[in-house]
Amino acid sequence: MVLGSALTACTSPPRHPALVTAADAGQLAPLLPVRQFVANAERVGGFVMAPNGERLLWSQTVGLDTGLAVRRVDAAGATTTYAVGNQGRRGGYYNWLPDSRHFVFSKDEQGDENTRLFVQDAELSQLAPWALSLPRDVRSFVVGMGPEGSARFFLANNQRDKASFDLYEADAASRTLREVSRNDGLVLHWLIDTQGQLAGRIRQLARPDGSDSVFELLAPDGQWRVMKTMGGFDTFWVQRIDTQARRAWVLSNLGRDKLVLVELHLDTGAQQVLAEHPRVDLSQTLFEGRTGGPNGYVVAPGYPEAHYLDTAYGQAVQGAVARALSDGLINAQPVLARRNGGDTVGRRVLLRSQSDFDDAELLWDRQTGKVERLNTRFVDTEKTLSPSVPFEFTASDGRAIAGYLIRPRGAQRRVPLVVDIHGGPWVRDIWQPATYNARQLLANRGYAVMQVNYRGSSGYGREHLWAAERETNGRLQQDIAEAVQWAVDQGIADPESLAVMGGSFGGFSVLAQLAQKPHNYRCGVNVVGVANWPRTMESWPAFWRNRHYFTRTYGDVDNPVDRAEMLRNSPVTYLDQISAPLLVIHGANDIRVLRQDSDDVVAALRQRGHPVDYLLFDNEGHSISKWRNRLAMWRGIEDFFASCLGGRSAGFDYYQLMPR
Repeated sequence: MVLGSALTACTSPPRHPALVTAADAGQLAPLLPVRQFVANAERVGGFVMAPNGERLLWSQTVGLDTGLAVRRVDAAGATTTYAVGNQGRRGGYYNWLPDSRHFVFSKDEQGDENTRLFVQDAELSQLAPWALSLPRDVRSFVVGMGPEGSARFFLANNQRDKASFDLYEADAASRTLREVSRNDGLVLHWLIDTQGQLAGRIRQLARPDGSDSVFELLAPDGQWRVMKTMGGFDTFWVQRIDTQARRAWVLSNLGRDKLVLVELHLDTGAQQVLAEHPRVDLSQTLFEGRTGGPNGYVVAPGYPEAHYLDTAYGQAVQGAVARALSDGLINAQPVLARRNGGDTVGRRVLLRSQSDFDDAELLWDRQTGKVERLNTRFVDTEKTLSPSVPFEFTASDGRAIAGYLIRPRGAQRRVPLVVDIHGGPWVRDIWQPATYNARQLLANRGYAVMQVNYRGSSGYGREHLWAAERETNGRLQQDIAEAVQWAVDQGIADPESLAVMGGSFGGFSVLAQLAQKPHNYRCGVNVVGVANWPRTMESWPAFWRNRHYFTRTYGDVDNPVDRAEMLRNSPVTYLDQISAPLLVIHGANDIRVLRQDSDDVVAALRQRGHPVDYLLFDNEGHSISKWRNRLAMWRGIEDFFASCLGGRSAGFDYYQLMPR
């Protein structure tokens, strides 16, 4: 019966007046199937070059699932594919080992974040990985690579103590694993140098709230020497340690508001600021080869920008991109062009070229000057998708709030608006090209899509971050509401056709916006959203070491006064104020926000007869990553928004019939 009704489901036209007008005039973009945005079998990308420059590794569809593929650089037709399956949250990890023969990849099969590591020999045509023999309830991750040419790499796991991670060295040649350094319970990060050896660590000082920390360097006598002490709310993000050059390069905000790029002298402790930006944090450091200092950095005040400390190298990159444009490999002059990897000697380089409608991965041979496109090129995006455009407005208290807006193609009048609220809150939204992704799916259905970097978002300096302190249910939510009002005032959004969606903290914000009703929201989509702050803070993973961030932002869960305030600011307390339809989505194995939060929301709303739909995925966690589940989720979101906002729906997608 279910299959029969699904097969009879069909495309539904828009009902919102502005979209009906545009559709009647033939101005709307072609209606594309959901699978093209969330389960695109033609997508090939994420290229990584072997250290010797002879092989490429990337992600693509293999059989009925995602997988990895390998080929030699000089043999484009000889590709070996490996059906590794879905790797989990954010696509998992994969990279070459220093021997350029083996590669390591991670998998989080059930979404519980107990990531496992596997090593595959690229000389073998069949998938036969070395599965590092650790129990399934252990979380493992790669820390760094071993010496050049070796088959060794460093990993950390919490097998001995779930709250901390010991450092190990794995050897793919002998398939052996040895302990390198045991965690004393306070080490946050292990640091591997450019020579492939343990060189440093970030260790917490023994404070009850787990805040202040030190950067320590491993001396030749085996002792740890303190190089820098950081406060609990400072950032000191070591990008690279070159012990032979006696230098480290760090993104740091010590003594300042924004993250800057610093060179640290390991012998004297002297520091030199290499780059900074007046508006935003530096977001990425660019290095060439295995050793030496940075040659560039990336910032994102609106559109992202790559700046090169080595001007000759920057000019060479621009020349390679110009060659790609003249050869028809990319669609337009890029917004951002930067190094994205390469061999250890700098001859063969991977470039990333991003324009409004293209996200290209290029192979550049600096010796011959040849440029080759590696990833899938979708030539119709300029006709079917919509660009993401930065915006900024001044909040009612004078604070500058930035974000990004996508408008549906062909609709000239006020259209329905979906506010996509990011999680964290200590992250930020960044600009993305118009490629096949979920936000473009919403725009294709006729909705404007807004992303807001409200106070509390990272990337704009620590003052912007901490302006949300104890205001997550107050002034922060007002930022989101005022961003929506800005879109209404600009003639973009129809004030009677507004919706909110978001995940994690974004899901909490969905519930807060629907309850506070600063606008006449027609509906909301809550994905793995927090509904009970005391429970979330008491059940977080043992390995999280940022309790002081939560305490400063929300309050001390062990303090009765703070706890009562946290509960008052939790959606479970004010669900009776929600009147708009709600779609709730959760992964049953979520360790960050327990499924109980969504169970409680759904149960309470259903008890009073409120319209609420619930999608629960048994084999997912804090994100819905498996393509079949993503297809089911976005088909549900598509129909849900069509019912409450009046946009289009492509109806049943035949990929829904694919075997699981």
